[in-house]
Amino acid sequence: MTGASRLFVRNSTGLVREASAFDATVFNAAISAPVGSTIAYSIFFTLAAFPGADVIGVLGLSVLLNIPILIMFALMASSMPRVGGDYVWVSRILHPALGLISNVAMIFGGLAGAAFFAKFFSVLALGPVLSSLGILTSNSSLTDLGTKFQTDQIYILIASLAIVALQTGILIRGSKTTFRWQNGFFIIAMAGTLLAFLVLLVGNQTDFFSHFNTLNAQFGGGTVQDVISKASAQDAAPNLGNWSATLPTLFSIEGFMMWNFWSVYMSGELKSASNRGRQIQIMFGALFWDGVLLIIGVFLLFRIAGYNFVYALNAGSTGYAIPTGPFYHFLSALVFNTPILTVLIVGSFMFWSLPSMIANTYMPIRSFFAWSFDRLIPEKLSEVNERYHSPIPAILLATAIIVVFVFWSVYSSSFQIILGTIVLAGILAVCIVAVAAIAFPTRRPDLYKASPANVNFLGVPVLYITGVFSIVFFLGLLVVGTQFPALVMSGDPKNAWWIPAFFVVIIVIGLALYYIPRQIRRGQGVDIDFVYKELPPE
Repeated sequence: MTGASRLFVRNSTGLVREASAFDATVFNAAISAPVGSTIAYSIFFTLAAFPGADVIGVLGLSVLLNIPILIMFALMASSMPRVGGDYVWVSRILHPALGLISNVAMIFGGLAGAAFFAKFFSVLALGPVLSSLGILTSNSSLTDLGTKFQTDQIYILIASLAIVALQTGILIRGSKTTFRWQNGFFIIAMAGTLLAFLVLLVGNQTDFFSHFNTLNAQFGGGTVQDVISKASAQDAAPNLGNWSATLPTLFSIEGFMMWNFWSVYMSGELKSASNRGRQIQIMFGALFWDGVLLIIGVFLLFRIAGYNFVYALNAGSTGYAIPTGPFYHFLSALVFNTPILTVLIVGSFMFWSLPSMIANTYMPIRSFFAWSFDRLIPEKLSEVNERYHSPIPAILLATAIIVVFVFWSVYSSSFQIILGTIVLAGILAVCIVAVAAIAFPTRRPDLYKASPANVNFLGVPVLYITGVFSIVFFLGLLVVGTQFPALVMSGDPKNAWWIPAFFVVIIVIGLALYYIPRQIRRGQGVDIDFVYKELPPE
């Protein structure tokens, strides 16, 4: 046997390029900033955590700052459109160990993110939806059941594992089935969110306040003004020039807006993945879809509820007594407070979790596959089912890790800190990718000159510009993350040791994944370093 068959497990991956640009765009939009779930919970906590936060202004700023980063990822992905994404690029340009460190950081974010959205399904979707529908329809049984899915560990675990099981079955059925479910759930969820936007657009503040006051009074709560006054929110106002609020808010928003490059991990199965324009279209499509709709959604809620009231709700005002959280869809349903709109708006919220879980899980699966294909880990993990063209062993490995994370998230409060470190993982990985992008023209001129990444701006390679920008920006975010305990340290400065410890663990794991298999393979008479002189076959 000669050539590629000696270097790699086989001469082709066995995966099929059947994903469309639409599939990839939804994939990015679902992992980066799924509009409904992001606007329901992720954005508004910054109002109370960082008084004066200008959510709309920072969202706009985040969209602009992500443009050069996505250009860098699009150029790299189109130049080496293979399964494994950053692992392939970095290992072939810089060093295999660095490729694994970068990839391990991304995998951590994917697996932890999948576990988060599994728990999200119970605690922040199914539970609140049932409670909200019960409250708005005066059905106490629904309200009680919803409360159990938010507070009872057994109920939370059952619901979380159920959606993990559903996802596993879908992934095993192959990419076509996976994207059919992803797109279907995304469209239903997005339709409900857009309906919420429409209600907020055509409704009026007087009706909203009246419906809220009536409902809140039924549970012993006060009026809108009572809620505002008990949170001391009378003078709350957005101020983009307030850096002590803007910088941590930018970190928070980047925590979900930065991932619109995630489709690089499906490049091995994406039609025309070597087309630079298609890669840019996919990433920019997701970035602007998420960014623009989040800005519109926040603006519309402020239009109806007012900044002060939204601030007070997120600050935990004691004037709020309704036995379900004041999440976006629930508040929008109160504008008209009619059964059909309530069911459509609130009920659709349950469909956000699965698309986000699929996107988070897809990446680790393809990374495990790529490692196996390069002979770093057991070859079984690059096995592809002939019927479904899916890597079932890698899928089961990723699922097993997610299940462990789910148990951790349900039974331990320390998982909250782990969620904060997902952004740190992204910072580490993007900085390594940026170094590889800068080095690409000189370290691998044979690949670069004929690649779609060979683009200049005013005589300077675009990868130099976007790579330097990415490093400076993300190192700046890292500094911000260390200065505000609410961002990464779960609000407690004593947890600051988690930050260096996290980086050390990721680096050690990445080094071990390369050097230990390398020594084992050498003992078997195989030098895996030759693998990294070639691009993997398609």
